[in-house]
Amino acid sequence: MKIFFEIEEIDIENEATSVALGTFDGLHIGHAEVLNIMKEAARLKGLKSFVYTFSNHPKEFLTPDQVPPKIMDIDEKVQIFTRVDVDYLALIRFDEAQILFEPEDFVKTILIDKLNMKHLTVGYDYRFGKKANGNVALLIELSEKYGYTYEIVQPIMRNDVRVSSSLIRELLSDGRIEEANFYLGRKHFIKGLVVRGKGMGHKLGFPTANLRIKDNISTIKPGVYITETLWKGDIYPSVTNVGFNPTFEQTGIHLETYILGVDQEMYDEIIEVHFVKRLRAEIKFNHVDELIVAMQGDLSKTKAYFNI
Repeated sequence: MKIFFEIEEIDIENEATSVALGTFDGLHIGHAEVLNIMKEAARLKGLKSFVYTFSNHPKEFLTPDQVPPKIMDIDEKVQIFTRVDVDYLALIRFDEAQILFEPEDFVKTILIDKLNMKHLTVGYDYRFGKKANGNVALLIELSEKYGYTYEIVQPIMRNDVRVSSSLIRELLSDGRIEEANFYLGRKHFIKGLVVRGKGMGHKLGFPTANLRIKDNISTIKPGVYITETLWKGDIYPSVTNVGFNPTFEQTGIHLETYILGVDQEMYDEIIEVHFVKRLRAEIKFNHVDELIVAMQGDLSKTKAYFNI
């Protein structure tokens, strides 16, 4: 997969493309449907697959005080797109240049002239161009003028619920991880660098890997979770606490994961923590001994889950 971060960088060597447009925050099963339809059109028509999206949320530029927390950061998004196996990915920063595009100018200048688009796939509610005046109706209207075919993907429903990024954010904030994973079509994960904490886990007999949570990421509800941790290509059972460590009165939100089967320091290593099941809420204990007993219970439940 070739990735472009600037419009000026885009060079597809005159290859014709099947294009998917969208924000793709979270890359849930609704997004997967758009991508699968786009890729199938590419296969049938002999085109290259191309995803055109943004590296930031448009609201970061338009209404910075109303930006929804992201379900994943740009590195995690690239990783999922890599697994999807598209030929080209454009992660363009949404800025003033983007909002100045008249809708038809965007279609002609970017999609036709730059991407050599022959087929387009978008969700039913896609908006684009200056003042978001461009919509699906316009894309259909322009298809004959500019010679591309198209497919409009209708809402994806599961259990009579419309799948959306907003739904995923709500489920994560409520700690309903199993439901969130159902609508994501995969396990929600947080990827990051292992940093030095205060060493309390090691003192309590539960040495943990501490992850720095990035700004404006849709954080899962504080609590203790059964997780799986990916490190150096291997997956390990783990139990993870997300929260504020109220027993020790720490400030700021932290992610600490106790990894079964790993008995070494992991500082400055990149790991992924995949959330499986919520065990309990984060609690402020009156005494450290109470915390140790609770952690032992969390570990026992984790081992039982993984049949260890």
